Amino acid sequence: MAHISKNSDANSTSDRFVNARVIDAGGHEASIVSMEHEDDNSQVWVRLDDGTQVLVPVSLMTQQADGMYRLPFNFDFSSDNRSDLRMAFPVMEEQLHVDKRLIETGRGIRVHKTVAAREQVLDEPLMREEIVVEHVPVDRMLDDAQTPQARYEGDTLIVPILEEVLVVQKKLLLKEEIHITRKQHEVREPQTVSLRYEQVRVERFDEGTAH
Repeated sequence: MAHISKNSDANSTSDRFVNARVIDAGGHEASIVSMEHEDDNSQVWVRLDDGTQVLVPVSLMTQQADGMYRLPFNFDFSSDNRSDLRMAFPVMEEQLHVDKRLIETGRGIRVHKTVAAREQVLDEPLMREEIVVEHVPVDRMLDDAQTPQARYEGDTLIVPILEEVLVVQKKLLLKEEIHITRKQHEVREPQTVSLRYEQVRVERFDEGTAH
């Protein structure tokens, strides 16, 4: 579509406009009956289907491919009194639209990943148990009803050792007690283990260097 130039030759422009059809933004058609020239401002008289004529500036008309001229406003047909005919002009505003796109810069990188190893000393506390056996002499005579049993005193297990001895009458002699104590102490046994870690080297194609 092409806008009408204000500086076109007056006679040829008039011949081209007269009897041409126009259509408003609402799809209502009308026809051009005549044209007026006032300095640089040219206007045409547009006759609606009911005979009403409207004066329209040529600068507002856009020619379409089929030869018709489109108007950027509506003739208001809502009123039954055509003397109150009104024209609605659209109010337009330009808005900025910003877009982004990817471009090839010609630079690339190559990533090299290698696996290396380092030694690390582990020194963690370990728990170890030991059994301490101690012989404790008692040498105490016992009655028959006093047969001792194994018992615990704290962490120590006491096991009685009995022996029959010949006396005027036979009695039990508590010969000794075995005191068994459980003790814990902390020991350290350092060990060397191998841990792997990754290293990354970046090589740029265009610079021929690696990082």
